[in-house]
Amino acid sequence: MKIGGFEKSTIIDYPGKIACIVYTIGCNFRCPYCHNPELVDETAREINVEEVMSFLKDRKNILDAVVITGGEPTMHDDLPIFIKKIKDIGYLVKLDTNGTRPAMVKKLIENKLVDYIAMDIKSPIGKYSLTVGRPVYEEAIRYSIEMLISSKIDY
Repeated sequence: MKIGGFEKSTIIDYPGKIACIVYTIGCNFRCPYCHNPELVDETAREINVEEVMSFLKDRKNILDAVVITGGEPTMHDDLPIFIKKIKDIGYLVKLDTNGTRPAMVKKLIENKLVDYIAMDIKSPIGKYSLTVGRPVYEEAIRYSIEMLISSKIDY
């Protein structure tokens, strides 16, 4: 996992939970309004995964959950392994995603690695490429939306 940011506490990013936020480096969009450009252009200082895991172990009785956001976390093939380590400590996990990698989202849901998913819908589907500054496979967005609506996971 390439981690480029870490907020040690939040009460607004996971509804009803006290959480921390892990920001992943890298994104497949180039939204002109992005509030995390250092993650998108990969200039953020990388944070050691073990540093994050050590913090999580120390805060087990204080925090309820971990929010994983970015950038775009689903771009990281080792995301399931990272989340499994977090779940093994006993945390709930919320994933923030743009929905462009529905196979990864499906894998996380099927393996019970996420408890809540927030999918950022950027614009009407037909205007996605214009909105995010990159070509977008619109069917992936549609599939992700349908998958979340039909799943039993909170979103």
